Amino acid sequence: MSIAIIGAGMAGAACASRLVRQGQQVTVFDKGRSAGGRMSSKRTVQGYLDLGAQYFTARDAAFMAQCQHWLRAGNIAQWQGRLARLDNGIVVASPDESVRFVGAPSMQAPVAALLHAVSLHTGCQVDQLAFDGKRWQLFSAGVSLGQFNHLVLAIPQQQAEQLLQYAISLNPELNQLFATPALLPCWAVNVTLAHSPWPYDGIFGETGHPLSWLARQGSKPGRCQGEHWLLHFSAAFSQQYLEADSSEIAKLALQALQQLTGEPLSAKVSHCHRWRYAQQNPAFPHYGMVYRPELALGLAGDWLNGGRVENAWLSGVQLARELQR
Repeated sequence: MSIAIIGAGMAGAACASRLVRQGQQVTVFDKGRSAGGRMSSKRTVQGYLDLGAQYFTARDAAFMAQCQHWLRAGNIAQWQGRLARLDNGIVVASPDESVRFVGAPSMQAPVAALLHAVSLHTGCQVDQLAFDGKRWQLFSAGVSLGQFNHLVLAIPQQQAEQLLQYAISLNPELNQLFATPALLPCWAVNVTLAHSPWPYDGIFGETGHPLSWLARQGSKPGRCQGEHWLLHFSAAFSQQYLEADSSEIAKLALQALQQLTGEPLSAKVSHCHRWRYAQQNPAFPHYGMVYRPELALGLAGDWLNGGRVENAWLSGVQLARELQR
């Protein structure tokens, strides 16, 4: 059985890895230059910067076992960051007992490990699909990428909808998957400071504040040392400024930091990245994954399973099991 998977993030990688171990013929396509999706870090001359997923935790027994395997292989490391939260705009300590992991030396390392034995085509954007009732044919810029017995979409909801317009017209029941946005935008900004304003490594935002998360990059193994701070803006703020240019977002990031610290800052914005589909919409229902055998079609991703890296992995693994039945 030949299977095409579009998307080389955590869900697609988990699905592909499980299927290949079961002897299936799997080909993964991703438009990015490397695997990882939002599980990726930007490489700079000073080291890696995390602009997407910041860390992950493990609650499910199967994912805990997977994390232990990655730990032994050196694909991930524990992040023992000192944590705080915003309380009425004030930074206050917020320690907890959660074990947090990061990829080592970059966030995409565990994804790359899952894909080591998988046929992977990066820098390849699939922009058209055709289904003849039995097989899927994939195209990129008018060029056929081959025909496959099954298709898996492990990409954000909105991107999946764009590719599946024809299939949706044939199967109205798929409409419910796209009636409500599952993923909301997020502006990510990396700011270099002369010194740390707080004795913390990660700060959770609060409802109504423009910032949902701040992290000191150098507190994570393998990341840029020094005072590189990653800021994630809230979904509401990011939606409001979705089409703003990077220079405007940089100014707003510095203003937000200034308001938090209440003191003059020596700061410089080095990177701004707009994630159009990133933060989970709490109003979107949980499906786990979706498999439609009559269409030889599966969908996986954190957006179907409540967000979080762990849930992306679980979604991919669950879909792989369905395809094996």
